[in-house]
Amino acid sequence: MFMIRLLLIVFFSFIGISVPARQIRLSSDQIEAMFLKQNLALIAERMNVSIADAAIAEATVWDNPELSVGDINFWKRRGTDEYGGAVASPKQFSLELSQMVSLSARRIKLAEVEKIDKEITVRQFEELLRSLKMELHISIAELVYLQNLLKVIDSRQTLLEKVVAGYRAQYQTGNVTGNELLRLQTALFAVNGEMNEVRTEYNAHQKNIKNLLALEPSVVVIVAEEQVDFPSPLTLDPAMLMETALASRPDLAAAVLRAEYHRKDIVYQKALAIPDISLGIKYDRAGGVWDNFFGVGIGVQLPVFNRNKGAIRRARFRLRQNEILVLQERNNIRNEIIECLENYKAVYSFLEENGVNRSIQSEMDKMPDVYTKNLLMKNISMVEYMDFMDSYHASKEVLLRSRKELRLQFERLQFAIGQTIK
Repeated sequence: MFMIRLLLIVFFSFIGISVPARQIRLSSDQIEAMFLKQNLALIAERMNVSIADAAIAEATVWDNPELSVGDINFWKRRGTDEYGGAVASPKQFSLELSQMVSLSARRIKLAEVEKIDKEITVRQFEELLRSLKMELHISIAELVYLQNLLKVIDSRQTLLEKVVAGYRAQYQTGNVTGNELLRLQTALFAVNGEMNEVRTEYNAHQKNIKNLLALEPSVVVIVAEEQVDFPSPLTLDPAMLMETALASRPDLAAAVLRAEYHRKDIVYQKALAIPDISLGIKYDRAGGVWDNFFGVGIGVQLPVFNRNKGAIRRARFRLRQNEILVLQERNNIRNEIIECLENYKAVYSFLEENGVNRSIQSEMDKMPDVYTKNLLMKNISMVEYMDFMDSYHASKEVLLRSRKELRLQFERLQFAIGQTIK
């Protein structure tokens, strides 16, 4: 019985440990739609808008009135028998109800400050969305590049394994030298090492995209490769791009709103310098000359020592500081657009001048098999074979990296503008 239990525990432990990978093939549009729906950081940041709405509602609420009970005397006063001897009648106590009233409409001014703060919160959400979308697009471009690179390395690995197996058989019959076999085995070892490095990088981007999409660890995202037509840099006017960016960038909009926030805060701080008044009504039972006394009162703070000058000065300095930061942000955006546009031009021109169309590329991809057959048939030397394979795979990797770089530079340009380039 003990052995049966032990076997069951081991069996179910292996079931719990084994997590089969589940591949999902998604296009770029499907990935972005899933990101907008499921990203946890966006869901959490969106709640800040509701928090800001609650702050606006709270700012307009009046202060609560204050009710106080005092002057309670637990002893009978002399001459209280005339009240008839009731338990409550001879007791001495007082009731006071007071309400704080603002003369400066500070609640309205505070609500104006909170409304600007809500607009800043909305822009911060848009900025987070912009940044996370950029991170997502980078991961998509990297995954497409690494998927294709893994195919190229896997193809080279398969061909080298075939050649090594053939040369090992010929070495045993004495048709090839040990140096030739060792040269091929060394090349295969290098390819296996490169495969491990690329897989490590691929796994890192898999983790990143699964974090952005809030997917389970067992899921493997396969990005469907799509034909993307990138606009010519000649059609992009730098002045127009700058104008669009200055009107669209949420981080700049948030900086401008912060300046408005500090302007409203100056008005609010000045309102706090105006003292509030307290209106009250009081009932006093048997506490003085009259047995039942009703009276009203008014109280006001005297602005003798604190007129809120420090807070007003602080708000003014913050306004000036923020105006300077807005100027700096605008200049940064202009320079960022020029940098991104020049980088995009460089990669686009490189592919225009050195790119290979798909029909020629398809013919080139057949050449490794042809060279492998010729090597095994002794039609070419190993030096010729290795030189071709090295140059072919180097050029293939440069082409894949350049396409990835073109996509990344285009994404960075759109990120700098704050809008999608049609």
